Amino acid sequence: MRGACKTVLALALLIAAGDRAAASPTMAFGYLANESNDPDYEYLETIFPNSFANSIKNIFDVTVVKPAQINQRLEKYKTELSRSYRTYEVPEIMEKINTDFFIYGKFVPQPGNNILIVLNLYQRGSNMIFTFSNTGRMESEIFRLVDRITQILISLLDADELYKTEPVAARSRLAVITNLEGAELNALYAELAKGGFSISSVQGNTLYNHVDENMIEKFKYVYSENNSYDIITDRRKVQFLHGPWSGERYQAKVEEYKKIYMRYDMNYPETKKEILDTMSKTFNGSIDYLLIAGFAKNRGSAWVRCISMKNQNLMWMQSNISGWNVSSIGELITKSMSAVMKVPFEDRK
Repeated sequence: MRGACKTVLALALLIAAGDRAAASPTMAFGYLANESNDPDYEYLETIFPNSFANSIKNIFDVTVVKPAQINQRLEKYKTELSRSYRTYEVPEIMEKINTDFFIYGKFVPQPGNNILIVLNLYQRGSNMIFTFSNTGRMESEIFRLVDRITQILISLLDADELYKTEPVAARSRLAVITNLEGAELNALYAELAKGGFSISSVQGNTLYNHVDENMIEKFKYVYSENNSYDIITDRRKVQFLHGPWSGERYQAKVEEYKKIYMRYDMNYPETKKEILDTMSKTFNGSIDYLLIAGFAKNRGSAWVRCISMKNQNLMWMQSNISGWNVSSIGELITKSMSAVMKVPFEDRK
């Protein structure tokens, strides 16, 4: 299984490395910040990233840079690795670290000797951060937890950018948002229906769809409490200029822009929750999952995002689903929905 992972990822990682393709891709591992108030757990801030680095290096040819090595690279800038970063600070630190990927996060001890680990994955130059979480036992399953998270990282780095916390249960009720319309939308619905899923008429089967190829791209980016694929925005660069020179009309515009910014950026998690709550109430709780599918203009490929309406978390993400028409891609989406992600290193004792 390890050999297969190595083969699958070799090309993807070389492509990600861009003009450095002749050398091994580099992955830097920052600290995992201790989010508890218990200093007895602080030793794990370094233990965890070092364990992830070793686990990944054992699977395929990649150069890993551990926290101590990052600090060596940062010495010439008279700075050191922080325990945590705001998302807009990550591209800046990446320029100093000079690696292809940067992985950092936090952990929170949980009741019952469990531990919650939240990791952030950033690829240099992408302006995107993927965040995911995983829970395991502190003692008996710590190596399995490291292996499980390593497998998640591997799947994310693959060409499919696959992430899934659980399969979509059979006979689930789906609300579908897509850039298809008319016969093509019906073709997608037909494949989902063949798979045993019920469809709520969020878009119906209208002859005209206001969600086109450009608009659907905005749905690619999903923020949820534990799992997110989100754009990095730098709030320091947002300015609402005004002064004695600004008239009433200008000031009204500034206030309007502030409200938009606060609602859809600063307070986006609350806005998203409000929208999903409204959707759930509108359909009387009859939706289990919100499935978003973006199809290429030539209908030769698609990507999906799936949000559980139960906890409002991103639970499935997949890119580059290829086929020859909507029906063939719809069939692949339907099969992927019920598929279970493999448990990594099942032969490990």
